[in-house]
Amino acid sequence: MRIHRFLFAAGLLMTALACQRELPEESLVYTGDWQSKDYALQIFRNGYGVCNSRRYGITIHLEGRVKIESRRIVFIDRDDPNLGRKRFRINQPPTSDPNGALFMVLDGQRFERL
Repeated sequence: MRIHRFLFAAGLLMTALACQRELPEESLVYTGDWQSKDYALQIFRNGYGVCNSRRYGITIHLEGRVKIESRRIVFIDRDDPNLGRKRFRINQPPTSDPNGALFMVLDGQRFERL
């Protein structure tokens, strides 16, 4: 019985670790907490991300894997990876404005790092 519990726990741990992939070095500039007028994003270096939307009075929450490639950021929900996705086109990668605030532009919206 103990061996079955151990194998089950090990399987769960391996599944959780397989869903997270460390972000490549060139994508680490996107890590952190970002906010626009419609979205709040959290991107972690281990490839995990959270996307919250407050558009049109509706709250949307996606939490799971984040991929940054081909000038796109994609949040993939851990509970529904087939339907739970939010894609952002990167119009401008993270940079500093004249006041020193770090920002990026996704889908035409300015996101500032908190």
